[in-house]
Amino acid sequence: MKPKKMKILVSMLLLCSCSKYQVVQEVRVNMYHLHHPTKGVEVIITEDSLKVGEWYNIKRLNIIEL
Repeated sequence: MKPKKMKILVSMLLLCSCSKYQVVQEVRVNMYHLHHPTKGVEVIITEDSLKVGEWYNIKRLNIIEL
């Protein structure tokens, strides 16, 4: 396996193995649609400002419980 492909594979495994979710869209102010490759979809309300396309550890976000 080529070194570049190996780096990509390791990066993908690291992203999928932890509780990181990718922000798909900001639904409303401070309400976000998140996606995890194996765990599925989450919609959260948080005090944090998140960026679409970025990956976040869901346990480290300040989620507002309703």
